[in-house]
Amino acid sequence: MRKKLLIPLLFFSPSVFAQEGKFTVSGKIDGLESKIIRIYTKDKNGSRVVDSVKVSDGYFNYNSKIEGMESISFYPPNESVMKRVDRGFYPAKSSTFQFIAFPGANVKFSGKIADFVDAYPSGDPANNDLGSLNKVIYPLMNQSVNLAVKIGKNTITDSLAIKKAKEQIEKLDNEVVNIKTTFIRNHPSSAAAAWLLGDMMLRSQVRNEEAMALYQKMDQQKLKTNPFYIEVVKRIEGLRATTIGKPAPAINSPHTYNKKRFDLAALKGKYVVIDFWGTWCGPCVSGMPKMKEYLDKYKGKMEMVGVANESDNGDKWRDFLDKNKDYHWHQVLNRNDEDYVLKYSVAGFPTKIIVDPQGNIVGRYVGEDDSIYKRLDEIFK
Repeated sequence: MRKKLLIPLLFFSPSVFAQEGKFTVSGKIDGLESKIIRIYTKDKNGSRVVDSVKVSDGYFNYNSKIEGMESISFYPPNESVMKRVDRGFYPAKSSTFQFIAFPGANVKFSGKIADFVDAYPSGDPANNDLGSLNKVIYPLMNQSVNLAVKIGKNTITDSLAIKKAKEQIEKLDNEVVNIKTTFIRNHPSSAAAAWLLGDMMLRSQVRNEEAMALYQKMDQQKLKTNPFYIEVVKRIEGLRATTIGKPAPAINSPHTYNKKRFDLAALKGKYVVIDFWGTWCGPCVSGMPKMKEYLDKYKGKMEMVGVANESDNGDKWRDFLDKNKDYHWHQVLNRNDEDYVLKYSVAGFPTKIIVDPQGNIVGRYVGEDDSIYKRLDEIFK
């Protein structure tokens, strides 16, 4: 847990907080009923860190240390914003307080909680920009998820009504994407726009060609040291480096299940399938028996390499592999200091990449279907 300082801030100036690597976020939110809200950040390895913030009469005030610039979300436990379906819920972004933290930031939230978090950040250019964007897209995102909840709860049962609801969801989602891309074009020097482009690439909300076009319009001089922009640069480099016919980027990592350093280059001479997956990803896990089947089918001709993207320190990944010994092919844990998800510009899970014996990429498949297995059968027929 991060160390919290819930004390008056009158004695601290933003410059002092910047020197100490601290940020502050506060707000008075109508309808915030809970006494505690949770905040999720990441440590230097990319593992999730959970902390809590006290709330009194809708008011919260939180400060903590941070090394660079990071997008952070508060999750209020108000039942009104929980998009529940059966035993689960839809993790809607419009149900969170989102802001950008950095050393010296003093972020202020204002607004209310209805059936979504109708409250937005301000206090500096990055948060002012993010707040202005979210104020437009949050209501649309909320409309979309509310329709999804109705379908999920069988509130809508008529087939024609369900079809219309799905069409409306698609229309709303496309409108949100269009607003986001317009925002990026209109804010070429904004840290919020740099974060947004990286997030859209990660979620496959923008085509590769459009992502490159948006990237080229960004103000490199003003953003060149910005962490969000640097991540976008790496994603763009990953796109360019992992097109069909290009040499597969190096994977050389000590973060392995067998605790022995793994080097992709050592597998030259065989076909290799690199599988980007996570224990949290249902389709990734459900596809593993088929991967095992094909590894056995073409034993000696091909190798499998799993690259797991996990939000914790890897405990869930190790526990999963401990319990599933059939999946003990080469298994690597993605870490921030060796971010192969970024290097390969992976934007959906699972993503499987076929590398030929010369080390060149000959196939890229997103999602769990039979396309990659048909390709492997063609290769080895």
